[in-house]
Parts: sequence; structure tokens; C-alpha cells
Amino acid sequence: SEWNTKQGLTTNKKTNQRINEFRDLVEKTYRDILVKDGVVSVELIKNRLQGIATNPTTLLAMSRAELQTVKESVGRSRAEGTYLNLFYSDRNLREFVENKGVQDISIGTITEDLFEEYRFFLKKRGLKASTVNSNLCWLSRLMFRAVSKRIIRCNPFENAKYEKEEKKIRFLQKSDVMKLMAMKMNDREAELARLMSVFSCFTGLAISDMENLEYKHIQTTADGQMYIRKERQKTKVEFIVPLHPIAEAIISHYRKEQERSEEQQTVKEKDDNLVFHRNCSRSVMDAKLSIVGKACGIPQRLSFHMARHTFGTMSLSAGIPIESIAKMMGHASISSTQVYAQVTDKKISEDMDRLIAKYKAKDNNTTNADVDAATKKIPLIVSLNGRKGDTA
Repeated sequence: SEWNTKQGLTTNKKTNQRINEFRDLVEKTYRDILVKDGVVSVELIKNRLQGIATNPTTLLAMSRAELQTVKESVGRSRAEGTYLNLFYSDRNLREFVENKGVQDISIGTITEDLFEEYRFFLKKRGLKASTVNSNLCWLSRLMFRAVSKRIIRCNPFENAKYEKEEKKIRFLQKSDVMKLMAMKMNDREAELARLMSVFSCFTGLAISDMENLEYKHIQTTADGQMYIRKERQKTKVEFIVPLHPIAEAIISHYRKEQERSEEQQTVKEKDDNLVFHRNCSRSVMDAKLSIVGKACGIPQRLSFHMARHTFGTMSLSAGIPIESIAKMMGHASISSTQVYAQVTDKKISEDMDRLIAKYKAKDNNTTNADVDAATKKIPLIVSLNGRKGDTA
């Protein structure tokens, strides 16, 4: 049979019949996909005709698939904390779609307006700017995934703007750390949360690193100095941090507790090599630590990451070089550590402003004794940034 280019048919009737049947099937498939998903492409039609599993074409289906991919990579290329953060982003997105009164949203119908609607929805809930941004990033990530799977041609949120927020480091003052060290809790989980928080204040370990800290990670130098050598769970960057006597005491406490427990056991448990044993979820530990903070009279909401920041600021204030702090905290880039330098510099500036204001408020006829008294306070403030001077 010969092919007629103009008519798109052959001279064979049976072949033409098969071509027409296939054309009808393609048109029906096109209509079905368009009605069901609201978006259609050559790739989607081809996959449907060939019986190949198609990619999600709706927002929540895409979010569910992407979250599942992250979940499967936990422990290999992703940390558990990353998955939990994205889990909450997925949950917020589902509540947003439900709030719109629909079951799902076709990806092909999404415009930049949805980005602004979602931003308003999140802000209305009282979420801070950084949390709003992370949720919006998840939404944009789903659109980029849709582009990579050829569901849409471009990300409608590619040029969307995010709110800028000055990143404020939350850390404890030395007086708050002392309160935390002195407050013993009767509740087992609360006491564990308290001691892990104190441990982080003196080692800089993040909560995920403390949860996975094993005795094999604790080593001793030739002169008897104990230190931790371990890879960060989050970035896989190795960190080395010498153990402060207080941190050593906490490890010794749990080692003895574990030895007492082992005497009563016939079979060792699977995680016996862990320093910190917790029998509750991360969220319960967070809640317990918050209770500890209130019991100590600490005005800020206590968190494990605040303890890590406390280590960074205290180390820098003690005059430890920023490069050493970066290594101890396992920062992949020193720019992450420089945030603490800004905090201590700002504190020095605020202390100096208060000092100057105090003496300006005095009578203009300031005596030499007053000047001498003011001068004596300056070295104390400078020492906060690790320079030579009197110590508190």
C-alpha cells in the first residue's frame, strides 16, 4: 500500500481503518486526561496509551510522591529532621487546599496567584517569616518537579519573591545556663532533655548528633583529653570537639546508669552503644525541654538548637578562633560560623552604648574619678570578644 501524505492515509482500506481507530483512541485519551487532570501533554498521552505509570498531575499527589521519595532516602542522603520539616510543609499544603473547598488542584491550572494565596494563608496562622518561606519553598519545589517531569513547561513561581527576615540567633546567657545546670527534674524524659541541652551548650552538638552519639565516637588524646570525633548527621561533615568537664560528667553519668541497667539484663539491647537513650519521640523531647525552660525561669522558649547556638557564642566570647569553632561545630562553610561573630560584636556595641548613655546622663561636671570608673569597665566588655582584658 502507498501512503497519501495529503490525506494522511494509505491505499489499503484495512490499514486506514486501523489508523482511524487509533486516531479516535488518541482523541478519547486526550479528552479523558484533560477532564480528569485539567492538563494534557504528548508525554501524558503516550504514557497512557503505552500503559506506563504516569506522574502525578495534581498538587497534593505530587507533594505526596515527593515526600515519599525523601522518606525513602532518610538515613542515606537525607536526615530525619529534613523529612519531618517537609512532612509539616506537606500537611500545611493539604490544609490549605482543603480550606479552598477542593480535593486537589490540577498542576496545569496553577498560577502565581496561588503562591500569594498560600502566603496569606500561612501568615494568617501566625507563622513567622522563615517558616512561611520554607513552606513556600516546598510549593515551588513541587512546581520544579512538575517541570522536570514535563507536566508543565515552566514554574509559575520562579520569579515569586520571598519575605526577607533578619536572622536572629537565639542563645542562652551564662546565667541561664547556670540555672539549667542547677535544676534537676524528677520526670525521666524531662531530666534527659535537660542534660542533653546542657551537653549541647558545652559541645555544640545538634539534637540529631546527640541522638546518634555512640561511645566509639568519644576518644582520648595522649595527654588524657577526651574529645568527640564524628560526622554530622545533617551534612556528613566531620567535627572534632574537646569535652568540657561538665560534658564529661554527663557522659560518665549515663555510662554508669547503663552499666547498672546491663547488670539486670541477660541480652544486650540493640542500641546499648548509644550515649543517650530516649524512649519517646523527638516532639515529646522538645515539649519536655520547653517545660524545663519554664521551670528554670528562662524567658525564651528553650530548644535544643538554642543550646547549640549558645556553644557558638560562648566559644567566640572566650576568644576561640572562628576557624576552630567552625571545625568543632562541623560547619561546611565558615560563613555559618561568622553569624556568631556578628552576635558578639552586636553585644559589645550594645554594652558600650549603655555605658556611654549612663555617663551622659550624669551631671556635665563629671569628675576625674567618674572617668576612671568608666574606663575600668571597658576591658571587661572587650573581653567578651576574646581580647585581652579583665575577665568577669
